[in-house]
Amino acid sequence: MHQSVVTSLPDACLAAGAVVHDRDGHPVIAHYGSVSSEIAVCIKSVGLADHSDYGVLELRGDRESLDRALIARVGDPPPAIGTGRRLRGVWYLRLGARHTLLVGPHAALASRAASGRGRDHTDHPLADIGGSLAIVGIVGPRAARLLAAAGLPGDLPVGTIGSDAGDRRIVAILRESQRRFLALVRADGADAFWARLLSAGEPLGAAFVGHDALTLLDVSSSASG
Repeated sequence: MHQSVVTSLPDACLAAGAVVHDRDGHPVIAHYGSVSSEIAVCIKSVGLADHSDYGVLELRGDRESLDRALIARVGDPPPAIGTGRRLRGVWYLRLGARHTLLVGPHAALASRAASGRGRDHTDHPLADIGGSLAIVGIVGPRAARLLAAAGLPGDLPVGTIGSDAGDRRIVAILRESQRRFLALVRADGADAFWARLLSAGEPLGAAFVGHDALTLLDVSSSASG
């Protein structure tokens, strides 16, 4: 594998033995040697996942026009400030009255539904800011406890967004479900964030997990639902 591909991934993950595959033209951590063990971690304790399989698009505008743009994408009413809504695999995170991030798999972000339609699309160009952010998944029954132990908001209601007043490099922490969180961190704060999670997660049995384990968990969850 070319060195330029590998170096875009977190050092902590690579040092832990990450096996990297190419997915949709992007380097993605597939697993750490045993997908079944990683699934077990997510079921019993808490898994930590680098989401290089995700991209981030930024949507800005005045409040009224941004509301219209979001309604065109996800329906009426638009997401309230400080909340997220998921549609077709993409999370729409309303960080402010004039600021929304679209977060999800690269293929989903490239779809026409995510990019907008007609006038809405031309009035609100999307900026690709994925290269400036690290995206980390925290998955499992101890996910909320890990975040709380790290001094981060673990008691968020599902679908809401938290932050850390002490570290502005943490852009957003979204509670996706009861057992799953998604954190967006500026690239210059990513190493410190990983270290923070690993330190807090050690007594909780936290471990690295890859894309393959998360995909299988999602399939299992969909089938049981």
